[in-house]
Amino acid sequence: MPPSKRNKVLVVGMDGLRFDRLQAVGAPVLDALMSTGAYGTSKLPYGEPGTPRTESPGEVVPKSSEPDGRVIASRTDSGPGWSSIATGVWPDKHGVVDNSFTNPHFTKFPDFLSRAKAARPDLATAAFFSWTALHEYGAFGPAIDHRLVLDGYAMGWAAADAQVAEAAERHLAGPGPDAAFVYLGDTDEVAHALDPHRPEYTAALLAQDAYLGRLLDAVRGRAAYPDEKWTVLVTTDHGHVDEGGHGGTSDEERTVFVIANRLGEDLGGRALAAPRLVDVAPTALDLLGIEADPGWDLDGTSLFINC
Repeated sequence: MPPSKRNKVLVVGMDGLRFDRLQAVGAPVLDALMSTGAYGTSKLPYGEPGTPRTESPGEVVPKSSEPDGRVIASRTDSGPGWSSIATGVWPDKHGVVDNSFTNPHFTKFPDFLSRAKAARPDLATAAFFSWTALHEYGAFGPAIDHRLVLDGYAMGWAAADAQVAEAAERHLAGPGPDAAFVYLGDTDEVAHALDPHRPEYTAALLAQDAYLGRLLDAVRGRAAYPDEKWTVLVTTDHGHVDEGGHGGTSDEERTVFVIANRLGEDLGGRALAAPRLVDVAPTALDLLGIEADPGWDLDGTSLFINC
């Protein structure tokens, strides 16, 4: 019997990407991942009314938004969103409720790359960011083997994303990694500066889609690819109101998505039942053969249990 293929995971985050705009634009790489993979949307179980740039804050999140009745006080911002993606728990646990990262609990709730490294020291991990906060405040911890951190504010987000994608592409084409996270931020910044219905937002989305295509080409071109089994997860941290902006409780701000694709397999565009941001981390760990410890107190579960 031939040896089993080595499981590997690539998580790509696109900040502030509205799923309805993604569907309307027709981004070819993301569309292809959806058509041969599995995907779905859900609503964040938090948001703060009365936020800037939105006169009508929309629906108030009900107190029973989580099955256990928890009330989660947090803005629909990037800090809480990416921290939830990284750790597999909601803001009331990881402690990040806005972009200030005032009281994070990343020692108790580390990111999935750090958990993977702790559980399996043989795994090679990597992370690439154009938002420095994810590094500075420890959302992705020091145990990660390889990382690139660029400052999108200083460089310009389009330029920073281009360099992040180029570095991640080179790294994915080499010997490592087994698990990687790549963050792209220009969609969020364009939505803030203009709005998510402008041609500039479409251009930013299509640029990030092209970067994703290059990352996938790098994976498929690896010398060891025939002996590997790659899964790609693509997600976002929050949406935007039509005028641009987030933090509140409207459906446009709270709607997020997860796309899952096992490269080389055809899942037929299968629907995922309300995949949540907190499901990304345990899904990645599950694919790497790491069973979630009940003591980790994760809020998410592996998407492939019900896929």
